[in-house]
Amino acid sequence: METAIRWSPTSSVEEQRFLLVDVTGRSFRHCKVESCDGKGLKYDTISVHRNVPAFRAFDWSSLDENIVAIGEGSGSATVLRLDDEQSSPLSLPVKSQRPANAVAFAKTGLLAVGLERVRNDTSLNFWDVGHCLLASTSPVSNSRKTPLESVRKYASSEAITSIKFFQDQPDTLVAGVKGTCIRLYDLRETTGNPIVQFPTSSVHNIGIDPLDENYFASAGAQKDTTIHIWDRRVGPSSSTASFGSGSGYNAQFGPVLEYRRAFEASTPAAQPQIWSLRYCRGRRGYLGALASNGDFKIFETKQAHIAEVDGLGQGGWSNNGQTTIQQKLRTERVHHVTHAPDSHRHGREDVAHTVAFDFTNLAGPKGRPSALVVRSDKGIEVRELQGHPPPFALSSTGQLVISSMGHGIKKEPSVHDNILAEAGLYQVRPRMDNSSSQAISASERLDGPAKSAGDLHHKQQPTHKWSGRLSSRENHERWFEDRYLYQVPSVEAALATLQVSRRRCVQGYLFDCQRNIEVVADDPWLQDMWEWIGLRGIDLSYLGVCNIWNVDLGSEKSIRISGMSDNPDISYAVEAICRSLELPELTSVETSLPAHRRLCLHICGFGLSAEDLDVTTESVTGQGPHTKAAALALAHGDHKQAMAALKKGSTSTHRELLLALAGFVKGPNDNTWNSTIADIATSLPDADAFALAILTYVRTGSWHSVLSETYLPLYYRIGVALMYLPDADLTTYISTLTTECIHHGDIEGIRLTGLSEQAVPLLQNYILKYHDLQSAILAISHTSPRYFSSPLVDIWRREYRNLLNTYRLFIPRVRFDTGATKLSASSPNGDGKPALVPPAKQVSLKCNNCDQSLDRNPAHESTSAPPLPPSSTAGSIFADHKSGTVCPKCGKHMPRCVVCMLWLGMPDPHTKGGAQMNAQAMERSREGKGEMGRELMKDFVSVCRGCWHMMHAGHAEEWFQENRECPVPGCECRCAEVDGGLGG
Repeated sequence: METAIRWSPTSSVEEQRFLLVDVTGRSFRHCKVESCDGKGLKYDTISVHRNVPAFRAFDWSSLDENIVAIGEGSGSATVLRLDDEQSSPLSLPVKSQRPANAVAFAKTGLLAVGLERVRNDTSLNFWDVGHCLLASTSPVSNSRKTPLESVRKYASSEAITSIKFFQDQPDTLVAGVKGTCIRLYDLRETTGNPIVQFPTSSVHNIGIDPLDENYFASAGAQKDTTIHIWDRRVGPSSSTASFGSGSGYNAQFGPVLEYRRAFEASTPAAQPQIWSLRYCRGRRGYLGALASNGDFKIFETKQAHIAEVDGLGQGGWSNNGQTTIQQKLRTERVHHVTHAPDSHRHGREDVAHTVAFDFTNLAGPKGRPSALVVRSDKGIEVRELQGHPPPFALSSTGQLVISSMGHGIKKEPSVHDNILAEAGLYQVRPRMDNSSSQAISASERLDGPAKSAGDLHHKQQPTHKWSGRLSSRENHERWFEDRYLYQVPSVEAALATLQVSRRRCVQGYLFDCQRNIEVVADDPWLQDMWEWIGLRGIDLSYLGVCNIWNVDLGSEKSIRISGMSDNPDISYAVEAICRSLELPELTSVETSLPAHRRLCLHICGFGLSAEDLDVTTESVTGQGPHTKAAALALAHGDHKQAMAALKKGSTSTHRELLLALAGFVKGPNDNTWNSTIADIATSLPDADAFALAILTYVRTGSWHSVLSETYLPLYYRIGVALMYLPDADLTTYISTLTTECIHHGDIEGIRLTGLSEQAVPLLQNYILKYHDLQSAILAISHTSPRYFSSPLVDIWRREYRNLLNTYRLFIPRVRFDTGATKLSASSPNGDGKPALVPPAKQVSLKCNNCDQSLDRNPAHESTSAPPLPPSSTAGSIFADHKSGTVCPKCGKHMPRCVVCMLWLGMPDPHTKGGAQMNAQAMERSREGKGEMGRELMKDFVSVCRGCWHMMHAGHAEEWFQENRECPVPGCECRCAEVDGGLGG
């Protein structure tokens, strides 16, 4: 740390003072605030002390603001007077020289000095500063040269890293022992043993909450950004009575709150360390933490009291009725005051970062806690914390209701929002247009003013700059960040972004690969995945390149290929597939597994015959870039086809590529040729990866150099590797690429892993990075649990079903259930038994008379229902014209429709009468008098789950088109609003 700042705890509104410390310049400046214009702080210097000895620690006396103590590298502690630079400082020597890590003043005038470890010597010494000052100025002591002695010596052969005295009990202090523990000492104890000890390695930058000194915080060592909050009343070998813990407190050992990795690094090599921990003087439980990279956070904590009854006897009853109050600390909010310059989301390299801070004891203009911040450009400013946002409620369908009372939010409500307007609320609905895929920033800057809904109309440009040519995976990440993380559109568009999964589901995003390609037209990477999944020709059990090349069929080999042993040889199966697909022979490389290569090439869209290559390049030229068709032809060794594709282009890039390719085909070239090709490559746009691949091959003449160009799509690099790499190199290349794809959650890696067990960790990392559970579960449902079972996939499936239910998309959820069940049942052995067990029957209709099921199938009857006496079934009606309208057990009619007052029910479609009704419905549909589905469903029974009144489905639809209430007189149920309404 190069700079530090300390606010005077005795400052008032009339006079505000602080201490500015220049560690590298070795000076202390006592300052007085003159004014603050909101951008910077203007101050006058009261006194200054320069040419201070080099120091590693300092503390400012709370008794006399003109006294400062420093800890030097030799271990000596020096006491300075800020108002008298010419006077000789008081030096407190140490027996064995070693660095002083910490110094701290107590309210009683004692000075504690923490030293590095040395054998057979203490490292925690206490000095009576007042006595030492008198002794040093006394003429008697000067003549006798009596050495100054410390009044207490603790911690023999240990290293002390941090010290803080408690203000409410000045004779007690907390000290960090390097790499071992945190100790609490009571100087009134004559033994010198600690009264409380917490084993931990987080022993640096100790800070005590001045408004509740029971809590103090400590930080980890270098490159360890862990923060622990402790309670001094509890701990191993503690005597809680000395701190007045009170009865009924449930002691717990260890930290009461822990923040692991409180600060994130932009890169692993740039891991920051915690420079400072300070508690707020004006608000209880506010802990500020500053990292070395300029990241400044404030953790807002609050106490939660939980009453628990102990001494429970048998049966769970309390024997003595004693209640234990368990006090816990929880995080209320994390305020991100300033960000690191290298932050991916919020950093700005052109803005000075924070190097030091301290809380003031005065509130800001808005009555909130404020902090004094020192920037890297030596500027000082006051930062007032942002208040809590206005209360709001967000529905699962993307509607947001925000309170406008007392938060400066002004919005004219529409006519249908009058009820909300009277309550001081207004409603925001998602904007469902073409821009609905744009997103609001995941986290707003907390150091700025609170933003209302109407303020979020600008776009915040991404501050993290992607440099150089990006790989295909990095392009996907950049596309996602630019689209969903950095743009800040209106609230309506932001709400629509939260509904991307819902929007896709409504548009038919399910198991139809061609339909899915149309739905995700804005995401080329997902389009590529669905294009591969929907690959037609032959069922390969959704195996990928890595599975086929390494002969990895997964844990359930017999399910994928029936009739095989536990250790199968699938070479004959691969050869048979190649013959059925009429795949051409491979001549570009010698291999011991030609059939495996040909099948893997087929998966990647490579290994085409001359006729298929002509058709493919012609299709690609008509739909996509000409360079893609040329690169595909070039990879197959067809230079003429590649040049023909480029000739159809009309841009200067196509002409340059055509000339470069023609020169390469003509013959050997020299260094001038290579430099010319390199110059052309630098002038090409980075977006055209295939053009760069063509130039790379033309310049080097080696496909190995093309494989190293990661900006190419993954399928193209795999195809080139299969065409030209030897077997050993190909195995290494595929394994390395598969591992990278799994680690980064690269969805392009599906062509490598297939939809096998290897795809599960890949999709898990994809979900964590892109938050797209929907695509992951829809893809993996093609193989799990059909070919393998995974608890993680089961969790995804359950969560996606819950998500659709939350969206109230019940019909699409049913389509998902039935589609996934069908996929799980389509196994090669032909048994047709689904691996997904359908849910148990949830609803059954029972007769009001006999209380038995109205189901005519005896297999569906409940075994718990008591049998009826024979007399009750006598005279039951089983004629065709009444089947389905009466109870099949007792012959009594079903209830009446509350609209038409006729009996509910409809004839069984398997009977003669039911078949006639279906035929009549079909005839009316052909005549255009109604839809077939509505005609068949209009006599179904509709039941309101609120009041349980029943009616025909057709009558319910007709009634609730104009009404919201139940048609039964006196019933106040709003049936139309229960589960979407009966008529919905």
